[in-house]
Amino acid sequence: MIARQAARASYLALIALQTAWHALLPTPAGNGSWLLAGAATLPLLLPARGVWQGSLRSMTWAGYLVMLYLVIGVMEAWANPGQRAPALLQVLLVAVFVGSVLAYSRRKAPAQ
Repeated sequence: MIARQAARASYLALIALQTAWHALLPTPAGNGSWLLAGAATLPLLLPARGVWQGSLRSMTWAGYLVMLYLVIGVMEAWANPGQRAPALLQVLLVAVFVGSVLAYSRRKAPAQ
C-alpha cells in the first residue's frame, strides 16, 4: 500500500508541478504561459483516474507517459540554468513514480 500511495502522491505532484512551473513561476524559473501549462498537464490527466484507483494497467501507461517528462526535465536542467530547480524536481517526481509503480507491480501475491 505504501507504493500505491507514493505513486499517487508523486503523480499528483507532477500534475501540480506542470501548472506551477509553466504558468505561475516568474521568469526565468517559469514561462508564465497558461497555454503551455495546459499542453503540459493535459496528457497527464488521461491516465489520472486509473492511477488514482490503483489500476496496474493505467499505472503502466502512465509510466510510459512520464518518460517523456523525464526527458524534458533532464533537457531543461541541462540547457536552462534558470529552470534547473523545477526541472530537477520533475525528474525526481518521475523517478519516484516509476519506482513506486515497479514496487507496486512486484507486490506479493496473497497466500493460498
